[in-house]
Amino acid sequence: MWRWEKHVGCATVFAACCAGLIVHAGNAGAQPEATPVLLAQGGDPRTTDVPAATQEPLPPKATDAAAEAAPASSQGWFGWGLPPVRWGGSLVTEMRADRSGDQPWRWQQNEIANIRAGSYIWQPWFAQVGGGLGLLTSKAHGSDGGGLASSQAQNARSTAVTGNGELTLFPVSRFPFNAHFDVSDSRASGEATTSDIRSTRFGVRQNYRPLEGNTNYAANFDRSTLQSATFGRDTVNALAASMNHAAGAQAFNLAGSRTGNTRSNTGERTALSQLTARHSYRPEPEFSVESLASASSSDFRLLSGGVPSDNRSQFAQANTFVTWRPEEDLPLTVTGGGRMFRAVTANNAGETESLTLSGNLGATYALSRQTTLSGSATVTQLMSDAGDALLTSQTASVTHVGDPVALYGFAYRWNAGANIANQTGSAEGMQQNLGGQIGHNLTRDMTLGAGSQVSVSLGQSLGANLDTATAGSQTLSHTGSVSWRFTPVAATSAYVSVLGADSRTSGQHENQFQMINFQASGQAQFSRHSSAAANLTVQGVRQSTGSTPSAGFSFSSSGNLSYYHLRAFDVPRLRYTALYSINESQFKTRLQGDVNAPRERVSQSFEQRLDYNLGRVAMQLSMRVADIEGRRDALIFFRMSREFGGF
Repeated sequence: MWRWEKHVGCATVFAACCAGLIVHAGNAGAQPEATPVLLAQGGDPRTTDVPAATQEPLPPKATDAAAEAAPASSQGWFGWGLPPVRWGGSLVTEMRADRSGDQPWRWQQNEIANIRAGSYIWQPWFAQVGGGLGLLTSKAHGSDGGGLASSQAQNARSTAVTGNGELTLFPVSRFPFNAHFDVSDSRASGEATTSDIRSTRFGVRQNYRPLEGNTNYAANFDRSTLQSATFGRDTVNALAASMNHAAGAQAFNLAGSRTGNTRSNTGERTALSQLTARHSYRPEPEFSVESLASASSSDFRLLSGGVPSDNRSQFAQANTFVTWRPEEDLPLTVTGGGRMFRAVTANNAGETESLTLSGNLGATYALSRQTTLSGSATVTQLMSDAGDALLTSQTASVTHVGDPVALYGFAYRWNAGANIANQTGSAEGMQQNLGGQIGHNLTRDMTLGAGSQVSVSLGQSLGANLDTATAGSQTLSHTGSVSWRFTPVAATSAYVSVLGADSRTSGQHENQFQMINFQASGQAQFSRHSSAAANLTVQGVRQSTGSTPSAGFSFSSSGNLSYYHLRAFDVPRLRYTALYSINESQFKTRLQGDVNAPRERVSQSFEQRLDYNLGRVAMQLSMRVADIEGRRDALIFFRMSREFGGF
């Protein structure tokens, strides 16, 4: 027993000495000998650095208050205690029947167990950690074309481990660091999907801001890998860095990125790099200089009709734009700038290179509130594999916009303009161009009732162009639009608009262009428990030229419609959801280096869902039909989960 007490005493003295050294290091230069003496005599290290022999003892209540105000004794994983841990998890059972394209139906049953936890290391300001672990067991029952009752049905069992983790160092500092990873399986995601895809994500991010606060640095790396028996392995790597700096009248921004995508089953790959620098200088409101320089490169190896093709390109440009107003009250604005553009493209047929250097100077003068004069001059040097050329151009124009005039309840406004141009250095030699345009429009806003307003706009313009080197041309354009805005109550609003445009050009560059655009958005609260929302755009375009006849309107749509009922069939806690989405154009893909883009494009989707919660038990029944990459997918999905813990 004596030995145990002796060891405990030694450990206590050792801990006190270590604490004294820590406090001593944190208060270097301020009576370094005071704290060890205070600890040796049994004092409180949180009091002032006054020797214990001269320090007056604190009253009992003051001592207790100081102890309560002091930080908690738990010092995390690096101290003598454990930090608080938030944890939780779920147990999930899923049953689904899905069909993709012309393939037979497939039944699948999944059992999923997840656990999650979050805490910190030492102190919350030092490091925060979180993560989870999941286990998936799946049993699939399919057929080879005989339908649901096929005698040739086959069973397949599989097991998958999922998990995620995140670490953040110094989260509230000037230099936070974050690292995260995630391994997931589409069967365990809870999403209504017919594809069995395993996803692996990893990323790190570092930010830094100096004490001055006028500069920010950031760098991040993300890696996304999708793996499936259907398409093999699809990997995207994305590296990016940026810097922003502001000093008085100047601001500077520098950003760079490098992305790449590889696909194992087809051998396709892409690589894109980009570097951009911006500089802004505004010493006074009447003078500003904006500069931009960028360089980019791309390397694509894609399949076209089953045949691989290589395409490589490099682009570099730098331009500066200057704006100056000589006097604040003078209606004169002077602009100027310069530009450099270099392009190199290569494919299976060969390589081409071009360089363009140009400078411009212009001025705009407002004769009155309605009339404006402008002029400009440009010099351009073209250098390419086909030869060199020096082009110059000079232009002058005048525009007039009339004041609105009341006409039968409409606001009538007319406008007119004329321009003259001269160009030298082209293949046609010296060339002059004279153009004019006149137009008018009618607008009116009408109130139909409380919260209901209609806006109507009609416009027409006629333009003519005469050229000394080519034939003249005439363009007649018409536009019309009607919009309706309805807001009867705060929770209900709607907006609908229809726009039509028609443009016809005769003579040189004969062409016709028509466009129809329909937009609808809003939300409606039908009752206490039911509501709907919409955001839909439908656009049709028809175009033809003298050599290419029209093929009719080409329509594209995007948007979503939704309906919610929080008490379906008058059953408490039973929620019904109907979702329709359409997106017939996709601008970002994994081939372009977007780590968040899906592997397959969903052009249309309609889903109905019932959700029911009873305590920590949640149930979901879903039906989904979708057009994915030109095929029709169908899914019936049931999910039941039980949450536990407090995370």
